[in-house]
Amino acid sequence: MKIAKGITREEFKENFGTESQCLEYLKNYKWGNGYKCSRCKNNKHLKGKKEHNLRCTKCGYDESPTANTLFHKVKFGLQNAFEMAFEITTSKKGANSIWLAEKFGVKQMTAWLFRQKVMRAMKSSGKYPLQDEVHVDEFEIGTPQKGEQGRSKSEKKTRVVIALEFRGGSVGRGYAKIIKDYSCKSLKPIFEDHIGKDASVITDGWSGYKPLMKIYPKLEQRLSNKGQNFKMLHIQIRNFKNWLRGVHSLLR
Repeated sequence: MKIAKGITREEFKENFGTESQCLEYLKNYKWGNGYKCSRCKNNKHLKGKKEHNLRCTKCGYDESPTANTLFHKVKFGLQNAFEMAFEITTSKKGANSIWLAEKFGVKQMTAWLFRQKVMRAMKSSGKYPLQDEVHVDEFEIGTPQKGEQGRSKSEKKTRVVIALEFRGGSVGRGYAKIIKDYSCKSLKPIFEDHIGKDASVITDGWSGYKPLMKIYPKLEQRLSNKGQNFKMLHIQIRNFKNWLRGVHSLLR
């Protein structure tokens, strides 16, 4: 399985600083292993009307590198769309639609819709379980209620468990599931569906994880220390909550 490697903001600007660079990247990604017409499946082409386009020798379809991609017909510029996608996939602030709209000078609905396209494109097939080191924790979504602390039972909160992969010290893929409660029965599915049996799994000291040690021999429990021992995991949880706030603000 190919694991994507991140790039710095400076490297991104250097590689995707112009619309021509963005088109060249899409062209190489789309046709780098051979051309095939998206309409008639012919594999021979000529140069298209525009610099980066290719034209089918059989049906004459003149195709842009952006066709059939999430960048097709973006109305706020291809370079801006690339940068917005970069912010969505890397921002530690969650890159909600309000922030994106202000940064790129577009309507919030435009930013929200494009963000949805990016998120759908990022969706995992689920075929590849998390490997190496995997951190698992739970959190709640909802307004805190008076007298309810920690893993309290409340019908006004949604409970979520998250698993985050670390490869070579860098954050990799992650999955989250809504859970009914914090029992082992509720926590077990995210392990079975998304975590490899050979992964080194680290959780906090919650008793609901303890029975899973029989299935995951490398599972280790550590004290959370108010989140200090799981800093990157808690950053991702904050990002998720920031994203939710952006969506809710749009819908009001």
